[in-house]
Amino acid sequence: MRWALLSQVWVEEAEGTVTGSSVQVYYLAQELVRRGEEVLVLLSGHRRAWERTEGRLRLVSLPAHSAGLWGWLQPRWQRDAEAVLRAFRPDVVYQRGKLPETVLAARYVQRSRAVFVWSSNADNSAYRWKYVRKRLRWRRRPWWMLPLRLAEAAVADLLIERALQRAHLLLAQTHHQRRTLELVLKRKAYLVGSGHPLPPPPRSKPSPPAVLWLANVTPMKRPHLFVRLARALQGSGAHFLMAGAAPDRHLLEAVLQDADGLPNFRYVGAVPFLQTAELFAQASLFVLTSEFEGLPNTLIQACLHGVPVISLGNDPDGILSRYGVGEVVADEHALVRSVASWLADEERRHRAAERAYQLACERFDIARVVGQLMELVEQALH
Repeated sequence: MRWALLSQVWVEEAEGTVTGSSVQVYYLAQELVRRGEEVLVLLSGHRRAWERTEGRLRLVSLPAHSAGLWGWLQPRWQRDAEAVLRAFRPDVVYQRGKLPETVLAARYVQRSRAVFVWSSNADNSAYRWKYVRKRLRWRRRPWWMLPLRLAEAAVADLLIERALQRAHLLLAQTHHQRRTLELVLKRKAYLVGSGHPLPPPPRSKPSPPAVLWLANVTPMKRPHLFVRLARALQGSGAHFLMAGAAPDRHLLEAVLQDADGLPNFRYVGAVPFLQTAELFAQASLFVLTSEFEGLPNTLIQACLHGVPVISLGNDPDGILSRYGVGEVVADEHALVRSVASWLADEERRHRAAERAYQLACERFDIARVVGQLMELVEQALH
């Protein structure tokens, strides 16, 4: 079978921000190739055009011709990208999240016999007017550009919504996402989670303990909360490590100004995705402060490396509370109390680490995820 996976960046070649969707496409592509499938990964987020073939895997970077959403929605880029797909002749076109690439996938399958598989990538994936709401929430200067940005966002939302109706398979990461997709889109959705290759069982953690925060430094991830957590727990003896790319330079400057003078806090900047495993291997706790999430790759990585997760409000599919691999708290004060409690109880961390790794083996193995995906695609093809 021939698979075309639409993504933003290839994590081995990423110059900047790596999203969870790109990580999942990276692992899906590798597992499909391992199973003998022919795979094309069409990348839209790199700064330059390039191509590479590695056995059954073909990588094609096709950057937008101009900045903004319109760079990918304009007919010229869509035609060029469709030509790449036509040359490959995929049986399956797979894409994650509401992106301009959704339009490309729908456009291609309309003219071919390929199956269009679309997967949600966050709890808000099903909601309409994604880009309009995003523009209204996080406005950028100059202010006089807002009407133009809103118009561009509205066009993008309408085109993507229309394209999404042409998907043959709708996939969700969690039960909540599946229910939301079915409620909003009036279509059946299937639960196919996210996966990673399984590492060896986690080794013992260093002392003193390290508390890790790993995400892109954006308003939605609320990095200021982690800085305030480190400040509140200066006497705990733990190190507080923040890592992640910072696409918003002004936000990063504000975060670092808040952390100025904190002896137990360190920001290490953007870390290549393939090197983040070592951060989790050294961490004793992982803190998740996002406003909302789907099934974040960082939560999966924490389980893979036996790191308990303390989350502010997010508990995808009840993983943390049901399986005892961490704790969900309601507010910032509870976050401080929870982290302090976990830091003081090494035995509790050890028991949670064992449960986390067992959960990863049972639920987050990429071989299992791809097996589910291939079964659904075979049914759709026939």
